[in-house]
Amino acid sequence: MKKILIVLYYYHPYVSGLSVLAKNLAQNFVINGHQVTVLTTRYDKNLPKEEIINGVNIKRVPVLFSLGKGVFAPTLWIETIRLSLTHDVVNFHLPMADPALATLFIPTRKIVTQYHCDLNLGSGLVNSFIQSISFALMDIILKKSKKIVVLTKDYFSHCKFKKYIDKAVAIYPPIDYKRWVKLSESESESEKYKKINNDSIFKIGFVGRIVEEKGLQYLFQAIPYLIEHFYNCNNFKIIVVGELNKVAGGSIYKSLTPYIERYPQYISFTGHLSDDDLVKFYNEIDLLVLPSIDPLEAFGMVQVEAMLCGTPVVASDMPGVREVIRRTNFGALATPRDAKDLAAKIISLHNLIFNPTSNSISNSTSNQTFKPIIREELLKILNFENEVVKYEKLFFDR
Repeated sequence: MKKILIVLYYYHPYVSGLSVLAKNLAQNFVINGHQVTVLTTRYDKNLPKEEIINGVNIKRVPVLFSLGKGVFAPTLWIETIRLSLTHDVVNFHLPMADPALATLFIPTRKIVTQYHCDLNLGSGLVNSFIQSISFALMDIILKKSKKIVVLTKDYFSHCKFKKYIDKAVAIYPPIDYKRWVKLSESESESEKYKKINNDSIFKIGFVGRIVEEKGLQYLFQAIPYLIEHFYNCNNFKIIVVGELNKVAGGSIYKSLTPYIERYPQYISFTGHLSDDDLVKFYNEIDLLVLPSIDPLEAFGMVQVEAMLCGTPVVASDMPGVREVIRRTNFGALATPRDAKDLAAKIISLHNLIFNPTSNSISNSTSNQTFKPIIREELLKILNFENEVVKYEKLFFDR
């Protein structure tokens, strides 16, 4: 048994790709017999200072104030040093800056950092200054790290810290692949989904935080092009799953209001869904879209979840995000920030799903092909079953 300390800004019950990865990792380590402590922030004052969830010991330090998507927790680095003395491994989850000074007091052999994505605080002199300081502090953490876990080499080779590529080890996020399954018709039926469970409607799904970098606005801008294809105003619907307001850095829901008011018959929001309801959702929709526009998106676990439920994906052709579709061909890649191309890829997959005589993707610039894939083949290609073992080997290989 080893003692593992995971350090990050946001942990459960906050939902993001980063927090979900950290939670899955922590709980899998506990299942494998390790003792795990998660050191995080008390970003919500209603959260307890300490609790144990599924065997994971969670400690939350106070937040002095928020800085856009981040927080300032002045005691985080001190608590990191204190806990590092009794743990075998310290696993930082970047982007985060606060613990940089702590690494100066922790042996390199103990530090394995997970680099999720670059930081982008937006425009303005203040944000630019804070971002520069954050990058400088993160550089200290990465320089001191024994190894750096990245989601894909494709993403890391294009990111801010690509100079550390020799330290980087690519490991896919640990995904509970047993949860995400294709349901029978009776299992997927529920009152909640009767409004979208209509065979005459092509159901386009989106799952994620309602934030700028997810590119939801471009999916809505694609609606006029979709109307031209579907003709009948009731022939498609975009269903959005995600927390509308409680989002670090602020939700863009209000800025989407003009689209919602203009196209009410095409757009609906479900709010946050539990994992069980999300499985049903993936089974009900015909297609998932991940229209990300920013390097804050480095992988997109939702596309794997959807594929495991038998649903194809359209995703942005961006480093990291394109990895899953490139390897499986179970979907199509669209040009980021291009609503017309996004619509073209959605229409291509619609045609292939209902008329699978051709496997070509229209308007493709990369000779894409579409291939329906069975679950067993998907698991073999992506090999999620061994991801936690890869982490253990990296953590404890001296």
